[in-house]
Amino acid sequence: MGAVLLDLTSFLCWLVGSYLYAGLGITLGYHRLLTHRALKVPKWFTYFITLGGYFALMGAPLSWVATHRLHHQKSDQPGDPHSPKDGFAHAFYEWWMSGEMAEKQPPAEIRKQIPDLINDPFLAWFGTEHNAKQAQMCLWINVAVRVGILLAFGWPAALGATLGSGFVFFGPQLVNTICHLTNHGYRNFQITDNSRNVSWVAMWALGEGWHNNHHAIPRSARHGMMWWEFDLTWCAIWLLEKVGIAKDVVRPDLKDALARNRALAALRAAELSASEAEDEELALSEAVTVTASK
Repeated sequence: MGAVLLDLTSFLCWLVGSYLYAGLGITLGYHRLLTHRALKVPKWFTYFITLGGYFALMGAPLSWVATHRLHHQKSDQPGDPHSPKDGFAHAFYEWWMSGEMAEKQPPAEIRKQIPDLINDPFLAWFGTEHNAKQAQMCLWINVAVRVGILLAFGWPAALGATLGSGFVFFGPQLVNTICHLTNHGYRNFQITDNSRNVSWVAMWALGEGWHNNHHAIPRSARHGMMWWEFDLTWCAIWLLEKVGIAKDVVRPDLKDALARNRALAALRAAELSASEAEDEELALSEAVTVTASK
């Protein structure tokens, strides 16, 4: 009985630990830190948290960031890498399994998207292109890590680590699909794309499911902006700021954002010029405040 309890404890610890480390690796590391520069942290922490995302089979950080920046530039328009307008299956898995990103984003285009990151030797080591070799390297490194856990800590730990990071892997796929379907969730901001806030996706993906909020104000480190929108990644960032690891944290200026959203909605309702609405949406996206470094 004692051995069973020990195995169960090991399994649960690795399950939860891997879920949180890999999940925050994606949401805090790949997304809010590297892609949107929503906070500043020391290099050692950047590399530590980014590895968590890599261990969730997210692939090379630089190509991931380049893809996501393209998504924001073309959201639900022609050229969006993974809009469900091109089909649910395309948004969920075909876009990254088909190899089409190598054509949509050749190496020169990737470099244009990530001039702030391309010269970082640690991040570049994982790859700077969309290709099968890079994906295979990620897969085999992940297999090696799980085998190492198996040999060092036993099968309960290896199973827990695999399931925890595997669960996390589907978070971004759900955000790409469910959070861009107009028959799901709700919207706080009347922006031009189809982004939605979907509560169950937010719970699964550590706050990433408050996707309409994010697309309205992409630079914000906080995605859950209303009192009921729980955002675990924001909780982690808040804690990192309190202990002095995170600096220059970008917060939404909600009063300004909601006022601009009302103005944007009025412009669209009155069917005034598209340029005026675009200007108001741009102003909405910049409704942030930055906590100055001490």
